Amino acid sequence: MDKSQIESYKENGYIILEKMFTPEEVNKYKNEISYFEDKKKLPNVICEDNKIRSIFAPHMDSQVYADLYKDSRLLNVAQKLVKENLYLYQYKLNLKEPFLGKWWEWHQDYPYWHFDDGVASPDMTSAMIYLDDAKSFQGPLMVIPGSHKEGIAKFKEKGTLDKNDILNSLSSNLKFTVDDSIVKAYADQNGIEVLELKAGSVVFFHPNLFHASTGNLSPYERDTVIITYNSINNLPFSENKRPDYICSTDTTVLTENELIV
Repeated sequence: MDKSQIESYKENGYIILEKMFTPEEVNKYKNEISYFEDKKKLPNVICEDNKIRSIFAPHMDSQVYADLYKDSRLLNVAQKLVKENLYLYQYKLNLKEPFLGKWWEWHQDYPYWHFDDGVASPDMTSAMIYLDDAKSFQGPLMVIPGSHKEGIAKFKEKGTLDKNDILNSLSSNLKFTVDDSIVKAYADQNGIEVLELKAGSVVFFHPNLFHASTGNLSPYERDTVIITYNSINNLPFSENKRPDYICSTDTTVLTENELIV
C-alpha cells in the first residue's frame, strides 16, 4: 500500500490488490468450504434452492477461517484505509454454484449496518477475497467508482417486502437496494467496472460503494470471502441486536499501531 493507492480508494471507493494470497492458500480455503455441506440447517448457513448461498461467521466453526481474518496482510491494508484500530464486524463466505448461483442487486452495505445495527459512521472497510478465477460469465463483483460519495442513497421501493425478515438482508431479495435512477446517474457519469480477477486477489471496498453481481450461469464456481472490519470507536448501539453471526459482539482489537509497516 502506498499513498497513491490510498488516494485511489478515497476517490473510487475501492482498490484491487492482486496475488495477495498464493494458490496454495486459496486451495486451503476452498477445500474448507466442504466442511459446511452437511450443516445447511444451521442459522448462519443461508441457502436458496437447497444450495448454500452464504456462510456467516465461518470462523466460529473453522480454525482455517479463524486464522484468515487475523492475517496481517489484510489488517495492514484495512487499518491504513480506515485509520483506526479495528475489530471484526462481519465475516461471510458468498458462494455462487455453477448454473444456479443467484444475483445480488445494486446495493450498499452500510445501510444494513446503520439502520439494523446502529453503526453511527461508515468508518469501516470490507475485504473480498476471490477463491476462484472470476470471468464476467460467473457473476463477479460489479462496482460503480465514486458512488460511495453519495452517502446512504435513496432506496428502491420494494412493495410488500417484509423488512423485519432477517433473510431480506441476506438473500437475493434484499430490502435496501439503491434506487434505479441513482444507479443510472452514477453509471452514466462514472461507468460500471466488472472486476474480473484471478483467485487470490483481494478487493477492499467502502461500505457505501454501489455494488452488485449477476447470476452464475456458467459451469464454474464463483466463491468469495468477505471480511468487514470496523473501527473500535464505531461500535453498534442498537438495542435490537441481530444475531452474533451477522453483527459480531466480540470487539477484540485486531490491530495496533505498531502493526502498520
